[in-house]
Amino acid sequence: MKFKAHGLWRVHIENATIYIALKGGFNREGVIDFQNDIIKRVMSEPTPCDSAVLNLSEFEMSTSDSLQATKKYFEGVKQRGYKWVDYIGVNPIAEYNLKQLWQGAKTEICFYPDEKAYISAKPEHIKPLTELSQISFEHPH
Repeated sequence: MKFKAHGLWRVHIENATIYIALKGGFNREGVIDFQNDIIKRVMSEPTPCDSAVLNLSEFEMSTSDSLQATKKYFEGVKQRGYKWVDYIGVNPIAEYNLKQLWQGAKTEICFYPDEKAYISAKPEHIKPLTELSQISFEHPH
């Protein structure tokens, strides 16, 4: 049975870094739509993305049916060889799951409690995060 896709996101790409904010809960169909949209955006960039910043402060846990799709997506992400990925606003359960998903990757993974702490640690990301926050959340399908 196919369900309506759930989950919203916004994306901004700048200087080979992809900035993503997620909102709401994602079911399997939402995860697949998100993956397809991100792959399409990254592939259309003239310079490959080598890093990512994900703001998960408005993200709610995914449904259990989305976990397999998420694991499959992460295998592809790990193969792309990102240098680093920073997470903002991650709850302890999500942080644990993300660490498990990234296990074995050479990517440097960092977690920040909120955007203020992130900007304090990495002020060079103020401009792209501001631009990201001005983009409406969407689900393109």
